[in-house]
Amino acid sequence: MKAKTGMQTFSMLLALLLVSVGLVPAAAATSEVLVEQPMPVVAANGQTLSGSLFTIDENVKKATPHWALFAADEQGKRNALNDLRVTQISDEKKQMLSEGLREIWAKYPVTVTQRDGRTEVTFVSPGEHTLTEEENSILAQADEALAEYLNDKFAAENSIRWWAAPCHQDIIEISCLKWGVSSTYATYAHNAADDPDSWSPVWPPSGFEWLDTFIQTVCHSYDHYYDPVLGTGYAPAQCENYVTIAGDYYDQPSMYNAYTNLGYSSHFLTDVGNPLHTGMELEQALNSWVHGDYEAYVATNWDQDGGEGYNFISVIQDNWYYYTITDPSSSTQSLAGYAKNYDDELYYLVYNHRYTFGTDPDVRSITENCLLDTAKYTLGLVKYMRD
Repeated sequence: MKAKTGMQTFSMLLALLLVSVGLVPAAAATSEVLVEQPMPVVAANGQTLSGSLFTIDENVKKATPHWALFAADEQGKRNALNDLRVTQISDEKKQMLSEGLREIWAKYPVTVTQRDGRTEVTFVSPGEHTLTEEENSILAQADEALAEYLNDKFAAENSIRWWAAPCHQDIIEISCLKWGVSSTYATYAHNAADDPDSWSPVWPPSGFEWLDTFIQTVCHSYDHYYDPVLGTGYAPAQCENYVTIAGDYYDQPSMYNAYTNLGYSSHFLTDVGNPLHTGMELEQALNSWVHGDYEAYVATNWDQDGGEGYNFISVIQDNWYYYTITDPSSSTQSLAGYAKNYDDELYYLVYNHRYTFGTDPDVRSITENCLLDTAKYTLGLVKYMRD
């Protein structure tokens, strides 16, 4: 790490003063207006604190692997029953599964309530609930029939692209420019940031069928994923690998190679800013459409002209805070820990509100929160290479 000179410190304070009194607009300011924030505290399970206002009771999730269908709200139930009618299974099986689902929902009622500004998915009767073997079989068959239909339905429109273009590219380019990097060098990073999606896949060494299926059908590579609770995935190692290479080239100096490798590194960091790349392995292995449909939503709403006009890129543009990175691998794990706080919530909302989640304020909030934390870490990554 290079020490900041007295002149640099003075320049930083002067720039901050000018911005604070409005003489220099933040959007036009130089890298010196960036402000450091303390690195988030990581808990024993690898997760960091989130501001989530939506929670799913652990007893609900433990009741069955098909908890999203089991705990469906009224909209989710309607979607499930309507979609079952158009699946490819026999009419007799459709009737059996539809009746079975209604009976399960009636026997184990789950409520979605608003309390103190929070949304909670809980059993009406608190405590653990044990499903029979037959009930679990009905949920499994229904979930599988729906997955086959929905994977086909949404596959024509969406593909697994993680944050999807141009998200990777814009995040690193904007981050470089905020540190005063020339537009030429920032473009090198921009152009490289999505390249890892086209690289040959790396298969997991897990041996667990559910995890192998998740990686091969959803992530396409073990490199683009990290579950902080299980400790699985190579994204942290790849982030550190490429930023180390970038730093070596930066010191030579060889700016094209430095910023190209910085772009590669940023890809693996920003990957884990998406909650659906930090867990829900078993669920997504079956319902891969959830992942693709969410990514399409982010890409469609990336600027103000698409989708609902959420303009998600503005979250990156408007942020002027960064985390100081001293260990890129640990920082990638920390970002994954933050995003993982939202993985079950996001999966539940997309799964049950599959046709309307694009206007769901909770989905929007999750996306903006995770993009904001991703922006802070990416700014830290650029600083780490340049220091």
